[in-house]
Amino acid sequence: MTDGGLQPERTTLAWKRTHILLVLVACLALRCLQHHPLLTFGVITLAGRQALWILLEQGRCYRCSRLGIARQAPTCNPRPLLALCLCTALLAAFTLFAVLAQA
Repeated sequence: MTDGGLQPERTTLAWKRTHILLVLVACLALRCLQHHPLLTFGVITLAGRQALWILLEQGRCYRCSRLGIARQAPTCNPRPLLALCLCTALLAAFTLFAVLAQA
């Protein structure tokens, strides 16, 4: 089944959802500000940087994907995805530590 080049649009929508969730995580982290100020600052900084990075890079990635489909050549660059995954794991570790430290 072919999608007629719709894959870049689906990928862009997925990144937009991820961006919204990262902003939501940063906003929800504000609830812990009085209990763990440094940890909260770390979570907000990391989530905010990830959200900003997605916002700034997604347009370029979309254009590369469309050009790759038009040329029928792969344009995958795994480095940004790896960086985002590592930052997400660090964000999860910060959040887990905050929950366990509060208990």
